[in-house]
Amino acid sequence: MNSKQIVIVINPGSTSTKVALYNRSELVSEHIIRHSQIDLDQFSKVTDQFDYRYAVVEAGLDKMLSEKDLEIVGIVGRGGIVKPLDGGTYRINEQFLHDAKNGTYGDHASNLGSMLANKLATYYKLNESYTVDPVSAGNIVEKAVLSGVPSIQRNRRGHPLNMKMTARKIAKQQSIHFNDAKYVIAHLGGGISIAAVDGGKIVDVNDALMGMGPFSPNRAGALPSRGVMDLCYSMPRNEVESLLSKNSGLKAYLGVDDLRDVFTLIDGGNKKAQLVYDAFVYQIAKEIGAYHVALKCMANGVIITGGIAYSDRFISDLKEYVKDLTNFFVYPGENEMEALAEGAFRVIDGKEVALEY
Repeated sequence: MNSKQIVIVINPGSTSTKVALYNRSELVSEHIIRHSQIDLDQFSKVTDQFDYRYAVVEAGLDKMLSEKDLEIVGIVGRGGIVKPLDGGTYRINEQFLHDAKNGTYGDHASNLGSMLANKLATYYKLNESYTVDPVSAGNIVEKAVLSGVPSIQRNRRGHPLNMKMTARKIAKQQSIHFNDAKYVIAHLGGGISIAAVDGGKIVDVNDALMGMGPFSPNRAGALPSRGVMDLCYSMPRNEVESLLSKNSGLKAYLGVDDLRDVFTLIDGGNKKAQLVYDAFVYQIAKEIGAYHVALKCMANGVIITGGIAYSDRFISDLKEYVKDLTNFFVYPGENEMEALAEGAFRVIDGKEVALEY
């Protein structure tokens, strides 16, 4: 195994871009580029930031690579909001780039991942670039797509990259082959997605961005239909979208979207904060229970991941609801960079065939 061979990993966030170098066994180097909100505010769409972000990423990579004797064998970027896809590693092609750049299915910072990876591949004289388990990836069973209204399908925008990577780690810990495992996995962060993983595939997941599942620190989650109709007739569409996807949840009720700030309010005697927090935990627990039933109560474990999983207080409160369902695992944070690198190497090493968009 050649430790000098590396893949470059690109993961754009709302105000940062993570850049890392991985070989087949470990992280070689990582750098987080912080972007000033003032710089970002000059762009009307997230993908309009491409040239600005590319310039600083290229410069940062040149510096990282100049200090090491390494061979670049691949480049992989986080996939964005694109059309519904099966899970796996995808070769970035022109149609993928078109949909990401134009926000055909949604304008999100992760859309920049494929765009940056594609141009960097040209810069470093590689023939192709990759993305792994984009936001809309999942092998959703057909019966889970129906909504009750024929013209409306359930969306599947979640955190498949982190979810599948974490599930692989827990399966290994349990000595279960990943393709034989069943898990309910909850990624809890600014967005919340809860999924059923069966046979190595995400077979059902809520829409973490808008319209399904529990409310999050700043997103609305599932809502009563009449209330949504009232909003849509009282506000312009873009204002409704902003409200539901950015200015709801804990933020709307309490003015804060960090759980630590919520606990500060609670500990200061704020009864409203206690009620909202209790509802937050309750809704997440209900969704976990629903997905456990979707797996016919045969899950090998419930897995909690994402940034909120760092909170021992939250985990203790959540366990009061779900601890008796099945095995309970906590794996805080996200494994997106490692998951991207491993997905690229699986294709480079011939263990998987790259999928086409």
